[in-house]
Amino acid sequence: MYQLLLVDDEALIRENVGENVKWEQYGYQLVGSCENGKEALEFIKNHVVDVVLTDICMPYLDGIELSKKLNENYPSIKIIILSGYDEFEYAKKAIRYGVKEYLLKPITAEELGDVLLELKKQMDRERWTEQRMTQMQTFYHKGQQLLYADTLLNLIRGSKEDIEIQKDLIELGLKLDYMVYQVAVVELDLYTKTDKLEEKKKKESALMAFVLYNISQEIVEKHQLGEVCQGKDNRTYILFYSNQPIKFQQTGKNICEKIILHMNQIMQLAVNIGIGSCVLEIEQIYRSYEEAETALEYHYIMGKNSVMEMEMIQKEKKSADMNMLFDLFILHIKENNRDEIEKDSRILENTIRSCRYDRQSAGTILQRLVDKIEELCKISCIEDKLEVISKEQILKEILIAGKLEEAIDILFAYCIEIAGLLENHKNVGGRKYAIKAMDYIEKNYSDCNFGLQSVCSYLNISISRFSSIFKQTTGNTFMDALITVRMKKAKELLENTDLKNYEIAEKVGFSDSHYFGIAFKKIIGKTPTEYAREMRK
Repeated sequence: MYQLLLVDDEALIRENVGENVKWEQYGYQLVGSCENGKEALEFIKNHVVDVVLTDICMPYLDGIELSKKLNENYPSIKIIILSGYDEFEYAKKAIRYGVKEYLLKPITAEELGDVLLELKKQMDRERWTEQRMTQMQTFYHKGQQLLYADTLLNLIRGSKEDIEIQKDLIELGLKLDYMVYQVAVVELDLYTKTDKLEEKKKKESALMAFVLYNISQEIVEKHQLGEVCQGKDNRTYILFYSNQPIKFQQTGKNICEKIILHMNQIMQLAVNIGIGSCVLEIEQIYRSYEEAETALEYHYIMGKNSVMEMEMIQKEKKSADMNMLFDLFILHIKENNRDEIEKDSRILENTIRSCRYDRQSAGTILQRLVDKIEELCKISCIEDKLEVISKEQILKEILIAGKLEEAIDILFAYCIEIAGLLENHKNVGGRKYAIKAMDYIEKNYSDCNFGLQSVCSYLNISISRFSSIFKQTTGNTFMDALITVRMKKAKELLENTDLKNYEIAEKVGFSDSHYFGIAFKKIIGKTPTEYAREMRK
């Protein structure tokens, strides 16, 4: 139970909060309530307090000043401010003085309970880590344990002669006389990134790696199936051993899965574990270690929180022909079909994963696809549009990605970008063709032999391609556009001249005046004569 002190100058609020919040349900005990900050400080001098829940506006010493003094003199106490003031300056000062939550009134008992629960989880983690660190610091100050770690690492890695290692084991009183051995290498997921960790991150991750080692040691010791040590690289190394070879391999994997589960639950951190094959001689342990290191590299395709067994990876390995999938990618990029490109991306990811390709092989596959996309860009004449998203930059981002799914996401974004550029390029080209075609119609509509073949010859483009582009750009077929222009010109002549219908028909490209009359009435709704009579009144 964590001890909580309530501070508020309004007696009614102290009473309501004190009675309505189910403190024990959230892991707290309400140890007292005070009217102001001054009284709260006096209370804290004589009582253990873990959390202070305080108002801001109070006499003698307000909530902000109380937070400041607590931060200076009792930094371990967590502070929650419950205030009616939604002011930036208050919140800024609260952050400066280490306030964990700044809550605005009114707030329900359930809402406050949710905040208290989250704070309890944080304090639980801090308390657990502090206890473990204290234990392990004591442990690490013992020279015997340092010797133990060095000897075990030399044995696992095969970095010393067998005779020397046997001598070191005898000095430690460590007798390894079993029927089967197996090595596991345990690593925090954040260490699998290819980029270098910042200094602050290094310190934080070193602490978490220490916790990982401690959890691994506890679980292995509980099963009495091995030895555990931590390397200077912040990895944890496990040497499993047993005199029951048949059950042994699955037991080792189960222990590794428990380690991952505990780290997820206690520290909310992801872990990757590589396991080598079983060996029968102590002199062959290094081989299992080398396989475990290789297996660990498969985190790239298998994802975080994975137990990767080299023996199983080798059994599951297979190859796949990617050419058909690449062709689908190119087709859907041409079509600017985002949904299909996303499906293709997921299929590619799952294929690489199920085939158990290693990082290098996966990178080669992704590079092949980027090459094909580049070829499409060249054919489509949009290379000059790729200055911002060059092939080299995309490949670099893909190949340094820490996980396969990250690389696929980068590839997907690239495909969408290229699809958009292609679509814009097509639209620009289509508009040019449409503008030229409409201009050509305006100049040649009076020719009764003028038609689709004429404009396609003029533009040097196939009839099928032009028809598709023209329809997509203007929303009309070429013949609809031509007849619209001819009817417009015919109306102008009927309105402004005394020409006969057959004369007008000839001037707007109709060799048959009868057909002109039928077409005019169908489109305008009146015969040419009726239209002329009406417009000349």
